[in-house]
Amino acid sequence: MAVCNNRLIIIMGLFCLYSIKIWSQLSGGGDLNPELKVPQSAQEQWRDLKVGLSVHWGPSSLGGKEISWSRHKKIPVAQYDAFYKDFAPTEFDAREWVDLLKRWGMKYISPTAKHHDGFALWFSKWSRYDMEEAGLKLDIMQELKQACDEAGIVLGAYYSNIDWYHPDWTPNVFGGPGTLFETLPDAPNMDRYLKYMYAQCAELIEDYGVGFIQFDGEWDETYTHQMGSKMYRDLRALNENVLLSTRIDIGRRMAGKDNHIDIDGSTYAGDFQDRERLVNHGNNVTVWGDHAWQAWVTLDKKQWSFNKSPDLMTAQELILDLVQVVGNNGNYMINLGPKPNGSFPKEQVVLMNALGAWLDQYGGAIYGTRGGPYYPFQGGVSTRKGQKAWLFLWEGQESITLPKLSQPILGVVDYKSREPVTVTENKTEIVIDLKALKKEGTLQVLELRYKGSPQMQAR
Repeated sequence: MAVCNNRLIIIMGLFCLYSIKIWSQLSGGGDLNPELKVPQSAQEQWRDLKVGLSVHWGPSSLGGKEISWSRHKKIPVAQYDAFYKDFAPTEFDAREWVDLLKRWGMKYISPTAKHHDGFALWFSKWSRYDMEEAGLKLDIMQELKQACDEAGIVLGAYYSNIDWYHPDWTPNVFGGPGTLFETLPDAPNMDRYLKYMYAQCAELIEDYGVGFIQFDGEWDETYTHQMGSKMYRDLRALNENVLLSTRIDIGRRMAGKDNHIDIDGSTYAGDFQDRERLVNHGNNVTVWGDHAWQAWVTLDKKQWSFNKSPDLMTAQELILDLVQVVGNNGNYMINLGPKPNGSFPKEQVVLMNALGAWLDQYGGAIYGTRGGPYYPFQGGVSTRKGQKAWLFLWEGQESITLPKLSQPILGVVDYKSREPVTVTENKTEIVIDLKALKKEGTLQVLELRYKGSPQMQAR
């Protein structure tokens, strides 16, 4: 998990130039579909949302182990695959979820519409392994779509390219295919599976109106660049404004083992980049990017789905993590794992309430912003919007020295108290005096006004 310390800030600085060089922009359709681009307006609207919720949930929550990955390894296949019969989330209420989203400051949500285990969290015409066959027949995605639309929340969907339940996916690991699909004589058949994948994604786009799809599973060698490029082209034809994550193609896999920073924005398809912080791994995803990207992290450091004994981030860690990501020009997506009954664990609600309270106070410096105009520096990050910028500072510093921009600075105030802050400048730098400021915990937020829209510092 990202924490604020000198080593991390130095690492971010070292990687910053590398990241900009290789990801100056996302490519849309990649080298096989170079003419395909999502409209910039759709991409920018998604970036403006800034903070979203990921939800790993489904019948597997009845086992209390990790979704999909526990099948066959920790839970016998027959038991795992039968969970759907008893999956009856009687306390799920889409409007209550949306009320929580609003309280927590979330602007979008991405449920696991289909994880690697193949279960569909909606009424899918293409699968019997779905909510229509569950213990409680409830179209989760449709319920969320209606509630989100009413509240102005953007509904997306996580969709795994992999499907260990489907007989046409190869290799059939983690216990082999399930029983609700007919296994044809020529199975596994990837061409047939890819048609199935397309059909389900088309349902999510056309029938459920999702605004974006988070793909996953591109790391499996079965899935190729050609498959991903074709899937991007075919789904892009359905709705030009739907954003498709870069994991629809294999860019992340080509970055190397355990590397969650994509490497080539001109070869591989995708409209925004998911950088997943692996649980119990500590991989750093907080690296500057000029392109559309989001950090995808778990509140529980042990696993993504429901866990009876979680190891949770603290409220302070959660807020600092968000600030670092947004200051590195990304969106922040935090993941929760609801209980089998459809409610969120109380201790997680408390932490998310703290994040929501902070965003209610400081959201003006988060929503609709981009990172900068100063690249992450030792002791803080910045965001910008219009003719203003905001500094998020830690470590109890007495002053901050920053490069002088081409736009003149008109003044600095403490974001909360609105008290003016002393600024001195020379030909190349500005120095902000922090000694007179009342310290507000470990995070100080300043607001800077400029004559004109501040542009990124020169390199």
